[in-house]
Amino acid sequence: MSHIAPISSPDLAADTALDAHGHDPAAYHWVPVLKKRRKDGWSPDKQRAFIEALADCGSVATAAQQVGMSESSAYRLRRSPGAAAFDRAWSAAIDAASKKLLDAAFERALVGSDEPVFDRDGRRVGRRLRQSDRLLMFLLRAYGPDCFRDAAARRSDPAPTAVPVAEALVHLHPEPPAAPEALMAPDDLAVSLEVADLCDGELPPWYCETRNEPAPVPAPPPAPWDCDEAELS
Repeated sequence: MSHIAPISSPDLAADTALDAHGHDPAAYHWVPVLKKRRKDGWSPDKQRAFIEALADCGSVATAAQQVGMSESSAYRLRRSPGAAAFDRAWSAAIDAASKKLLDAAFERALVGSDEPVFDRDGRRVGRRLRQSDRLLMFLLRAYGPDCFRDAAARRSDPAPTAVPVAEALVHLHPEPPAAPEALMAPDDLAVSLEVADLCDGELPPWYCETRNEPAPVPAPPPAPWDCDEAELS
């Protein structure tokens, strides 16, 4: 079963009671499996995979490509109504990816960057590692402000704490109810458990769609004169 909740639909009613994660509990089966599949293709699993890829690479275009979606649709999902949880997860992923820049800066400051060496005739004859003193001083001022930063430029307030990606991903799915089994009729619960057991613990989309289809309305019985006409014919 999917444990990631998609963003609430734009037509969410203003008086809808949301859970602690900002989702509408009525939009989910208790497992939770979304009752209605998203029309934009951003399934719960794709949302999670996109955030994880974004945290690894830092590129929106690359992360969207890895999940088979377009970059523009990712931005459209981020700014859609009710997308607060996805937006927070996005920001957390970018913050996590920014640490790669810091790693690269330390690498260049301490080890140096690879540069080619040419002779007078312009032929490449070797390579060398060049360290950057300016980058080194920048890192010293940033990580040792008491010793290397000017008193007037020292930060008075601590930097805001970044939200971990794992914590942000938690809010991409609804908060589990206290007694989820009580939200389903006994017969529906038994059938759902049996279907999930046969499908490796997941309720397939076709089952959810079938459950939400309106029951067929029986045709009214034919009028007496219709029966008489049918016999005569």
